[in-house]
Amino acid sequence: MPSVTCSDGPVAVTGASGYIGSHTVAALLRRGYTVHACVTNDADADKTAHLLALASAGGPGKLRIFAADLFKAGSYDGAFTGCAAVLHVGSPLGYAGRYNPRQVYDGAVLGTGNLLDSARQAGTVRRFVYTSSFAAIGHPAPSGHVFTEEDWATDNREGDSRWSEESIDKDGGVAYALAKVATEKQVNRAAEKDGRFDAVSICPCVVLGPLLSRAQEGVGSWQYALARMLEGKPCPRGWQALWNIVDVRDVAEAHVLAAESGVVKPGSRYQLTASGRSGELNIWELQAHLQNLFPDIEVGGPPDEMAEFLKRRGGKTHDGPRAYCTKARQDLGLVTHAIEDTLRATGESMIHLGLLKPAWKA
Repeated sequence: MPSVTCSDGPVAVTGASGYIGSHTVAALLRRGYTVHACVTNDADADKTAHLLALASAGGPGKLRIFAADLFKAGSYDGAFTGCAAVLHVGSPLGYAGRYNPRQVYDGAVLGTGNLLDSARQAGTVRRFVYTSSFAAIGHPAPSGHVFTEEDWATDNREGDSRWSEESIDKDGGVAYALAKVATEKQVNRAAEKDGRFDAVSICPCVVLGPLLSRAQEGVGSWQYALARMLEGKPCPRGWQALWNIVDVRDVAEAHVLAAESGVVKPGSRYQLTASGRSGELNIWELQAHLQNLFPDIEVGGPPDEMAEFLKRRGGKTHDGPRAYCTKARQDLGLVTHAIEDTLRATGESMIHLGLLKPAWKA
C-alpha cells in the first residue's frame, strides 16, 4: 500500500486532546497536513484550547475539530470522510477511576470496531495506525529479559488465574492489557479483510515529556508520579522495577512516520521504549536524574515500603522491563530525545501548568 503524504488528504487523530494525541496533532501540523482532530466534547475548552493554539502557531498545517464518541457507532463517519489515514490514539483509561475495567476493555475493543466501520465507510483510508501499549508486549519473564515486538502479553501465562476473561470486570491492569492485545489483532484482521488499508501498531511504555494542557495530568499516570516526586513526596508507582522511558514527542513522531513510511509491512508493530540503557531507570537513578535537573527542588524517592520489598527480594528490584525502540529507529528513521531532555520537559511543563507545587529547598 502506498505511503501517505500531506497531499493525499486529511489525517484523522482520535483522542486528539490527550497526551499522545496532542503531540501527534502537532507533528502532523508541522508537516503541513490537514488534521481532523477528534475529541469527545468540542465545547470543552480544556480539551480544545491547546489544539487551537497549535494550529494558530504559524505552521503549514490546518486543523478541524470533530466531536466523536468511541461508544457510538457511526460517530466518526464525518471525521473520517476523505481521510487518507487514521491515527487511532484515543482509548478510555482507568486513571482516577474515570472508567471501570469493563469500560476500559469495551472502549478499546468495541470502540475500535466502531472506528473501523467508519474507516471502511470513508473508503479513502490507506493506513490505520493504532496506539497499542507495551502492556500488549510485556509478560512474565526473568529479570533482565529483553522484550521485542515478537513478544505478546499472552506469553507465559499458563496457570495465571488473573489472566482470564473473568478478570476483565475487576482488574484494571488485566483488562487494559487484554484489550490492547485483542484490539491489535482486531485491527490487523480488519485491514487484511478489507484490503484497502494497512494496519500498524505503536506500543509505548513509560511515556513522559512535555504536557500541553492541564487536562493531561492523568491522576495515577507516569507523569503524575514524576510530579509527586518533584513535590518531595515518595514515588507512588513503578518503584519496584525499571521506568522504561520514551518521550511523548517520539511516540507522536512514530505515529506519523508509520503513516508515511513506504517500508512498513501490513500488521507491523513497533514498541516505543527506551533508546538504550540510559532510558531504563530504577527509582534511585530516576531520583538522581531529577535532582540533577532540578537542583533547587528536594526530590522524593522510593516509599517507606521499599525496605520491606527489598528484604523479600534479596535486596534487589526487578531488572525490567528491558526493551528498546531499535525497530522504530531502523524502519521509520525515528530520532529520539535524550532522557535528560524528556525528564526536564516533563517537570518544567507541569510546573508551568500549575500541576505541582515544587518542594523548593530553603
